[in-house]
Amino acid sequence: MKNTLKKGYQFRRILRTGNAFRGTSFRAVYRLNSLGIMRLGFSLSAKSGNAVKRNLIRRRLRHLSREKGMNTGADVVIMPEGKLVINNWEHLRKDFMELLVSIKETRKSRQKNSYKIK
Repeated sequence: MKNTLKKGYQFRRILRTGNAFRGTSFRAVYRLNSLGIMRLGFSLSAKSGNAVKRNLIRRRLRHLSREKGMNTGADVVIMPEGKLVINNWEHLRKDFMELLVSIKETRKSRQKNSYKIK
């Protein structure tokens, strides 16, 4: 199974029912899944930069997801904030780590709430 989101219905479901995250270099909407892996989808328009810049950002975020977020268990749609700058590797890394923390906190709160007696 690939770790990407490609179908329109997957994007729509995440954008409609997911939790939002806003960083300095990108915005993200995520939804927990039961697969145990992180699946990424990108929504990058031509306004955000040329193809070289857009693909560079995609490659960098995929690398971070393989390196740090493999067992996160979430579907994530990433949208850039304004123009893409190639030299913002540290901002991307910082924002991605904050995104992982946000996902883990959401998972913990869901597990905590599922154990409460109603």
